[in-house]
Amino acid sequence: MKRSRTILIGGVALLAFCPAASSGVAGRASSKSSSAPRKCVKAASLRGHDSSSGSLARPFRTVQRLVDALRPGEVGCLFPGTYSGSVSIHRGGRPGKPIVLTSASRRARVQGTFWVADDADNVVVTRLRLDGSTTGGQPSPQINGDRVVFRDNDVSNDHTGICFIVGGDFADYGLAYGTVIASNRIHDCGRLPRTNHDHGIYVEGSRGARIVRNVIYDNADWGVHLYPEADRTYVAHNIIDGNGGGIIVAGEKAGEEYTQAHSSDHNLIELNVITNSSTAHNLETWWGGPVGVENQARRNCVWNGRGGNVGDHEGLTISGTVVAEPGYVNRRAGKYRLRANSACRRLGAGPRT
Repeated sequence: MKRSRTILIGGVALLAFCPAASSGVAGRASSKSSSAPRKCVKAASLRGHDSSSGSLARPFRTVQRLVDALRPGEVGCLFPGTYSGSVSIHRGGRPGKPIVLTSASRRARVQGTFWVADDADNVVVTRLRLDGSTTGGQPSPQINGDRVVFRDNDVSNDHTGICFIVGGDFADYGLAYGTVIASNRIHDCGRLPRTNHDHGIYVEGSRGARIVRNVIYDNADWGVHLYPEADRTYVAHNIIDGNGGGIIVAGEKAGEEYTQAHSSDHNLIELNVITNSSTAHNLETWWGGPVGVENQARRNCVWNGRGGNVGDHEGLTISGTVVAEPGYVNRRAGKYRLRANSACRRLGAGPRT
């Protein structure tokens, strides 16, 4: 068994893909701070009040109040600080006009369960620190909405549970379509000692997700877990290092955790650097039921998986794999850039910037 059953809770979180903040950083959060990106329409500050107008001059106090107030095409900004409390987004934007949640200057921390519900599409979450350590082991962030983007965030939970879950409990809460998880650092997720159920990114019920250019490291179980109904996922140019296992593509038979049989199909895994898995393989499949079809893994760079670099891979066509020491600049310090002489870099694997 490669995963754990998840239970979504009422208050969870929001997502965003947003414009970069200005380079100037204010020293302290202030309701009148001028350091916010010019595109900020509404804001929240630890010195604000939820009864305020939500303007930059009179910001809200909580993230929940801010996201509830955003309309299609609007950017909501958080002034520096730690915002405690779960957030759930139930209203998003429109195609081409997402709602965006971001930091005003320094990365703000959002501490609690973070959920984008099935009725919230076109949401972007960017440049935040998402801390799920206070969720009681619930996954966070949770994504059930469509066309939801998480970009350039730091995501962790101090080894208390799953971090990202895409389409969790999809029979009840809905498949997630068109999710993008890009350029994030996702680390220190999952209970220790490892349970084989807590992953950095768990794609449970999804169509067309893109997982690209992330650094996914030191998570208890799988870095990326596609199970049991993850279809047309594109996993590319990621660094996946020091997790329990690297990437797994999997499915399940009817009557176990699901009433129907499921398999993960038509997934493409390419140009990733997958290294130093501490227990399992860097790359493998597992089929509790029907075997997935048209899954490919090509031109990935792998190294030093404790269980081996490549395990059972029925249902996954593997080609062009390079086995080579990756040449990280300073792995111990979390600096995962590839040195100029890295064989993985010559392959074109890992983040391109």
